[in-house]
Amino acid sequence: MNRTKAKLLLLLATGVVVKTAWGQDAAKQQPPSASEGPAKICEPPRENLPREHRFWDKENRWLFAGVGAARTLDYFSTLNMRRRGRQEILLTNDVVDNHAAFAAIEAAATGVSIGASYLFHRYRHHKLERWTSLVHCGLATGGAISNYCLKTAHPRITP
Repeated sequence: MNRTKAKLLLLLATGVVVKTAWGQDAAKQQPPSASEGPAKICEPPRENLPREHRFWDKENRWLFAGVGAARTLDYFSTLNMRRRGRQEILLTNDVVDNHAAFAAIEAAATGVSIGASYLFHRYRHHKLERWTSLVHCGLATGGAISNYCLKTAHPRITP
């Protein structure tokens, strides 16, 4: 998968997530009617509030484990791809060939995903909180599958 396709896929996935989350919230909101009387501005109605949950609940723990597993799969698929003579697209080959640096980058990507989920949780965007991990897991797994599907690059031998 080349860089343009990867960027397009990431942009498309982000757009779908944002559209889904905002579209559902906008559909729930209705303007107050005149018969209801003055509305309390500082206190939103209870039925419009999303269901609260703890950040480290069971579902998030499974989602974060899935992101970690997907990043691990991506790590090993990229190393396998490099051993078969293929070139890395998103990072330089020097970074990927330095196994400790590449493992640190993969771990940092997992941490960034959890951090983004926490920010969405903190600001009560609970659907985006879950979708962040789902999209990250899907993209990392898709990238790993793509790495394993690439044909081995055979070096040209000149006589």
